[in-house]
Amino acid sequence: MMSVTHAAIATATTSISLGTANAFILGLAVLGSQLPDLDSTESWVGRLAYPIAHYIEERYPHRTITHSFLSTLTLAILAAPILFFFHWHYWAALMIGQFTGWFADAFTRSGVAAFYPNPARLVIPGNPRARLRSQSPQEYWVLSMAVFLCIASINLTSNGGIVEQFAKGFFQDAATAVQLFQKYGSERLVTVEVRGLQAYTSQAIEDRYTVIETTSNDLIAESQTNGRLYKIGNSPDAQIRPSRVKVQLGNPIAITSEEVLLKEILVADWLKRIPQNAYVSGSLVLEDSREVTIATDFSSYDTIRSWGGQIELRNARPAQILAQIGEFWIVQGKAIVKVRQS
Repeated sequence: MMSVTHAAIATATTSISLGTANAFILGLAVLGSQLPDLDSTESWVGRLAYPIAHYIEERYPHRTITHSFLSTLTLAILAAPILFFFHWHYWAALMIGQFTGWFADAFTRSGVAAFYPNPARLVIPGNPRARLRSQSPQEYWVLSMAVFLCIASINLTSNGGIVEQFAKGFFQDAATAVQLFQKYGSERLVTVEVRGLQAYTSQAIEDRYTVIETTSNDLIAESQTNGRLYKIGNSPDAQIRPSRVKVQLGNPIAITSEEVLLKEILVADWLKRIPQNAYVSGSLVLEDSREVTIATDFSSYDTIRSWGGQIELRNARPAQILAQIGEFWIVQGKAIVKVRQS
């Protein structure tokens, strides 16, 4: 069987069984699929690792020791350290690739010594006429099917898998969006198309939002139209009551956060030190706090509010903080500055 066929079968099997489209994981599967052919210096991997292939080729017949359950067990033990330093998917991909690499050869005319050192050969199927020949039309058909399954699995997995595609298509509600954000929000941009009502004005709403965080059942999301934050869901304090929430997973993002302890500094001076695209959460004790007046907008999410003699920040933008309390002096406080970059 051709090397490319082994690689395609290993990639498709790994993507489907592990539910992944990760290039490094699939790359390990491809590498594993080539390892059984280390018993031949004529193979691609044999030429690449010639000293090892030459050593094996001189001592063992083709498709014996490297095409067996014994070889898979040996590799599983040798590769075990991967489990301690990386996600178990990396180890599993290597093993799946190696196993499918030699097991696929059992469907060829010569079969494999799967139970080595027992010389009996595993040949599937029993009918010799139905077995594959290398570079035959039948093998190219197998290759094309493997490539099709590989592309389909990677495309489906990249968009969350069958279950999540079903959920996004048929359960277009805030709860589904919350679950998807909790799974993917730390590494991918999550946006929602929302249709519903403004709870305060009863005005019809249809807009696109970038999800920033979630509560147990609601979304905290930023409108891509006006830049304001809204709580979207069915909680009593939600600003938008959705009738439909369509989720879209976007490009990968990087999220950085920094905890800052503040003392004896002007708010405006502190804000100059942080990125202007940040989201700031925390609490501040201000000098002359009785003079602070926070404008309240019931139609949107309160990012800045006065609470218990302190100023509470909830995903507030630096520009919002500056406009509301920029001229005040911070006696003490603590804040988390979070930046989301795509």
